[in-house]
Amino acid sequence: MVCFATMQLILRYLTRSMTSAAILVFVFGIAWILYVAHVVLLKTPIPTSTPTLIWLVVAGGLSYVGNLFTVRAMALAPNPGYALAIAGLNSLFVTLTSAVILGASLSWSKLLGVMLCAAGISLLVL
Repeated sequence: MVCFATMQLILRYLTRSMTSAAILVFVFGIAWILYVAHVVLLKTPIPTSTPTLIWLVVAGGLSYVGNLFTVRAMALAPNPGYALAIAGLNSLFVTLTSAVILGASLSWSKLLGVMLCAAGISLLVL
């Protein structure tokens, strides 16, 4: 949490002098180098099946769009925490979708917790 919070603050600071796309080129470029080193050092197997690679390409494309819009929203928001809180509403979507599609467990108390988080986030927008 501390790493991501610090990263978000750095990204917000950088949006004063750089575009979102330029920031993300560096962030993901460095991350790519670190992940390649991680995979090589730990001898992690890389998937080669076509369906898996297709899903990875789709996930990468969605990551590109989501991260670009999140950084742009942080740059435009009066407080970067507002943009991140709104982006955090994805937890509601993921919780409901994973219960329906993936069969993940979902109790009323867990659903209530996610709904309370969504309600709290909506208060930020008012």
